[in-house]
Amino acid sequence: MVGLLGALVATPALAQAVDPNQPFNDGSAAASMTAPPGVVVPGQDPGVSAVNRNEAQALAIDTNTARAERNAELQSYHAAVHDYHQAVQARRDTIAMIRTTQSRRDAAYARAMDAWHEQVAACQNGNHQACQAPTPDPAAFE
Repeated sequence: MVGLLGALVATPALAQAVDPNQPFNDGSAAASMTAPPGVVVPGQDPGVSAVNRNEAQALAIDTNTARAERNAELQSYHAAVHDYHQAVQARRDTIAMIRTTQSRRDAAYARAMDAWHEQVAACQNGNHQACQAPTPDPAAFE
């Protein structure tokens, strides 16, 4: 019975079909180098070669398209960064202008206050004209 079971198990392996795309191997070294007539050697099929060429061309086109899109995105990014830096510089220029204007106004106000203190001191010392004079305008000291 064991012999019958072994024969049944071994039968499918013996009944397997030979792959026609593989070269016939009779044990000789030449069998691994050449294929019998009518047998297509893997990697040498003209249809596969044509598909591989088409795929390589499609891949090259996809690669070039992706590269062009990436370059366009990089140019857009660099333009945005440039615009941002210009906006930052414009803001810095505005702040510097505001600070300069404020410093000038503060200095004018300080000079007006000094003049007002002198006017008050003159009035307290009896200078009637100083008492009648209007309060100094800081705009006149700019």
